[in-house]
Amino acid sequence: MWGVGKQPGYPVLHPEYSGPRIATIHGLFARELMEKHLAKFLQAYGYEDTTVYGHVYPARRIASDLASAAKTGRPIAVVGFSQGGFQAVKVAHELTSQGIEVPLLVTIAAGGLGRLVPTRWGSNPRKLPANVKRCLNVYAEGDPLGSDRQSDRNRVWSNDEGQLIENVDFPASEAVSHIELVRCYPEAKVHPAVRARCLDRLLWHLGAITV
Repeated sequence: MWGVGKQPGYPVLHPEYSGPRIATIHGLFARELMEKHLAKFLQAYGYEDTTVYGHVYPARRIASDLASAAKTGRPIAVVGFSQGGFQAVKVAHELTSQGIEVPLLVTIAAGGLGRLVPTRWGSNPRKLPANVKRCLNVYAEGDPLGSDRQSDRNRVWSNDEGQLIENVDFPASEAVSHIELVRCYPEAKVHPAVRARCLDRLLWHLGAITV
């Protein structure tokens, strides 16, 4: 159950593409969700070098893929949903050991009952290594799968003066579900608050790191 999982499908890029290399990491049983929504959404906005990884795919392998792009001067980003958010932070730690900067780390619904999964025991998705330059952390307080009851436990705090941290909190009154945090299609079913404060913010941060 906790093996490597399905191998990632690497996109075929145009020869002139020089944009960021993005690793999207899905949660438990959520590969299809990631492929049909967040990964598709990013590719539609021109970020064609977006790969979908599983939450049990080794962090060191994801880090190696990203490091190869970073060493050519391209920015990299790690976007994790649910269990994938925990893995995204592990990838950032792996890149630290290689001396690779992470311009953007995004964690979405990484917490709550997800902490009970054995592979996450002892890991802290709120504590970032210093190589992360900016972090977008998104959670919905009414989502027990991805948020903690204690509000402060859901927030990422900067451990370094050079880090830019943005915490996006959807209060329980907005009734944003676990799945709605990454729903991108069809447009009519996208929660307006998610579009404005999650998807649009993700695109803004990606634009900020794109050379």
